[in-house]
Amino acid sequence: MNIDSSSVVLSDYIGKNVYIGPNCKISKNVKIMDNVFIECNTIIDEGTIIYPFVVIGTPPQDKSFKNEQSFVFIGKNNIIREFTTIHRATGLNNKTIIKDNNYIMAYSHIAHNCYVGSNTVISSYAAMAGYSFIDDYVILGGMAGIHQKVKIGKYTIVGGMAKVVKDVPPFMMVDGNPAKVVGINKEGMKRNGFNFNQINIAKKIYQLIYTKGFTISRIKEELQILKNELIENNKIDELLILNIVLDFINLSSERGLLLR
Repeated sequence: MNIDSSSVVLSDYIGKNVYIGPNCKISKNVKIMDNVFIECNTIIDEGTIIYPFVVIGTPPQDKSFKNEQSFVFIGKNNIIREFTTIHRATGLNNKTIIKDNNYIMAYSHIAHNCYVGSNTVISSYAAMAGYSFIDDYVILGGMAGIHQKVKIGKYTIVGGMAKVVKDVPPFMMVDGNPAKVVGINKEGMKRNGFNFNQINIAKKIYQLIYTKGFTISRIKEELQILKNELIENNKIDELLILNIVLDFINLSSERGLLLR
């Protein structure tokens, strides 16, 4: 075990042959197993478990990186399995962020400047390129590839070996290479407590976006019309779903929305 003197380690479970470099903070109740390498500038919050041979806080695989100070932040109660790699960010004081309660399976890769929300599942060999954004309750299937700067909306499931090069709205199911939206994540919505009416409105949103051939501007108009109808009829549950989708679509996007 080798811990740099500038780091604060409150955990009482640190395995053999662990390296924790400069400027790290490891909270109490973090479990770090044997042969983990944490290079520097990494904050890990309570309850996270890190399995053998995980590598965290190494420099980004980015030619524009000039050895500026940057960070990795990992929240509470995450499980990070063997041989996962998590790189720190490009850009002065920027962060690669992983929030809470995520299950990150063996051999996953989370690149520089990525954001992973809470309650996600990242399956083995899935890879997120730089600046990817994975929102809460997303599931990435095994060997799924997420292109740099792509955003994946809440409660979306991405199939194994899918190649995702554009943004995917919330509640959708994506599969294929190149990836296509093939329906809604109905089972995922059920598991997370959404009711019959909410699942039905998600289906209607899917049909509006993916079966009509509309442009993105027309999609936004049609979703706003649907929103007004839901407000008029006091459909609070359905409105929650629509607002999540609208908020996502209205975000600025460098990759554009996956429409086909």
